[in-house]
Amino acid sequence: MITRREVLGQMIAAGAGLGLSARQGMAQDRYDQAALLDFYPLGDITLLHFSDLCGMVQPHHLRPAAVRYGPDRVPNLTGEALRIRYGIGGRTPMDAAMTAEGFDALGAIYGPMGGLAQLATVIGAVRSARPGAILLDGGGSGTDLAGALLKPDAQTFDRAVPQPPPGALAANAEGQPDHAVFTRGGAQVAVIGLADPHRPETGFSLEGLQQAVAARRAAGAAVVILLSQMGFEADRALASGLEGVDLIFSGRSGHALPEPEVLGGTHIVASGAQGRFVTRVDIAVKDGQMADLRHGLIPVFSELIRPDATALQALGTEADAAVGSAADMLHHRDSFSGTWEALIGDAMLAETGADLALVPPLRAAETILPGQPILTRHLAQVAQGRHLVKRRLTGAAVAVLLEAAAHAAFAEDPFARQDSRMMRAAGLSFAIAPGAPEGARISDLTLLAGGRALDPAEEITVALLQAGGGTALEPALVRYITRRGQVTATPAPVVVKG
Repeated sequence: MITRREVLGQMIAAGAGLGLSARQGMAQDRYDQAALLDFYPLGDITLLHFSDLCGMVQPHHLRPAAVRYGPDRVPNLTGEALRIRYGIGGRTPMDAAMTAEGFDALGAIYGPMGGLAQLATVIGAVRSARPGAILLDGGGSGTDLAGALLKPDAQTFDRAVPQPPPGALAANAEGQPDHAVFTRGGAQVAVIGLADPHRPETGFSLEGLQQAVAARRAAGAAVVILLSQMGFEADRALASGLEGVDLIFSGRSGHALPEPEVLGGTHIVASGAQGRFVTRVDIAVKDGQMADLRHGLIPVFSELIRPDATALQALGTEADAAVGSAADMLHHRDSFSGTWEALIGDAMLAETGADLALVPPLRAAETILPGQPILTRHLAQVAQGRHLVKRRLTGAAVAVLLEAAAHAAFAEDPFARQDSRMMRAAGLSFAIAPGAPEGARISDLTLLAGGRALDPAEEITVALLQAGGGTALEPALVRYITRRGQVTATPAPVVVKG
């Protein structure tokens, strides 16, 4: 009997006849582990990058965003616009990895991506082929196993870790080293870290960062890199506002780019999230500066990559039990809504009897394809140890909470943004004008029960999520799904203005 791996290989090989250019098509006609890792080396410097693993140590599906709000440019392109921009053929593996259209079918065809054991294999293979390759961890790993198994040479950190990892780089955090220097082929490579700017101990000064870059150049660095957990739009601003930076390895936003985005002389590299990609960059140095660069975004198709035995042993086996199944796809990456958050909101309403629920966008989650089981590990991932409470709030207070969330997602200042996605609501529809001034983005709040406008002075009950107290979210989700067996979730309407 033909195996799923063989079917995948045949379908990927068939993608070679889609008229793609050699460079752009290279990542789409791969059919085995060797082909996935195939890379024509350049120079003496090899950099590897991953970011925002978010604790996702097992292979899994992740449907990319279908809707990204923002200017019509990278990284906001989706669907056909993204395929055209990067020359991605329809229904190819990279199409499944990068776009949302038809993901229920393509995800089933091409299988899951990621997995810490598969990441270890990819990184180990490149290190074997290129001794001295420098592995950069962009932060947000969500598990100590990533550091122990992958052994990054430099890393920064996100807002979730209670304490920064020893030696983690952060030019914007007190008490942390700001840079590390590596010498390869006689050339110095300086890596400057930038931690998540929304931690209490972090700050940011463009002038101070420019001074740090200048100091590395003065000390003899031929290549200067920013290892960033600032978010992609902030990294765009850094590329435009700084001199002397060759590459920015971007983290926190979760975007994956098949090619670097080049602004001035700075290349912005983004490797996605949840372990689905590893980026390789080879650099040639001439006359004390970067002369050439070669980039490859390596898709970690889990069924094509032999898992690393040591990593598998360290991961052990998870005792996963099926709680129910998904009638429709559960996803979370769109700017204004997600069916995962809609399911959480419905469970919060059922548990508390509240009039409406507010659900922050999920940082990470596995996409569940239609008909697939919902496992206990999936619920632990989306619950994130949070608890739900019921509060009495006025309509005006609800609007204030939504305004705060809108500012966190769509602030004009890219360094003030904490997320690229909006808070979700259950039992409530609203309109949002992301480009409006702070405090004037939210309007037309409407209670779905009865279809009436929410008066600013009216008191209603609202289900909210917090770190402790109240009812644990995870068992509430288990109860909600178990009662229904197969679940569906429809996000509340959100009208986007402008």
